[in-house]
Amino acid sequence: MNRISLLAIIALALATTAHRVSALSETLHRPKIFWPKNHNSVIAAQVHQVLNSDKFKYLEGMTSYWEPKWPTTLAYDGDAQALSAFIKALNEVQGITVRLTFSMDLSKESRGSLAAGSWWVEYAHTTPDTLTIRINLAAETLGREKLELTLPKTRP
Repeated sequence: MNRISLLAIIALALATTAHRVSALSETLHRPKIFWPKNHNSVIAAQVHQVLNSDKFKYLEGMTSYWEPKWPTTLAYDGDAQALSAFIKALNEVQGITVRLTFSMDLSKESRGSLAAGSWWVEYAHTTPDTLTIRINLAAETLGREKLELTLPKTRP
């Protein structure tokens, strides 16, 4: 009887811990960034306008409530032309730096917790004026063998 009670207590503790961990992240069915409280609301609105545009196919996202980073990751799908337009639109928002990074395969990075898609948008409170677009080189929609992007000109 004691062994069953001990196993029940362990199972309950694990379930409680798993519930607390999942409560520290929020699945996003619509794209949004969890901005710091003092972030410029005009910039935030302009970024959200791009993120929610019908021109881009949003898949899913997640915000994790882990200090100090408080990261948000948003997954999108589309071809190289859509990605180029997305980069250009975000780059036009004054006050935000758009950074590009590349992944050999986003599905290996997410380990199933987030759709790989063609690209991710990553944001963190630790770099409040930077949005990172992480491009999935394994995405068939981006032409895997030959990815051609049109990058915007740098701002003056």
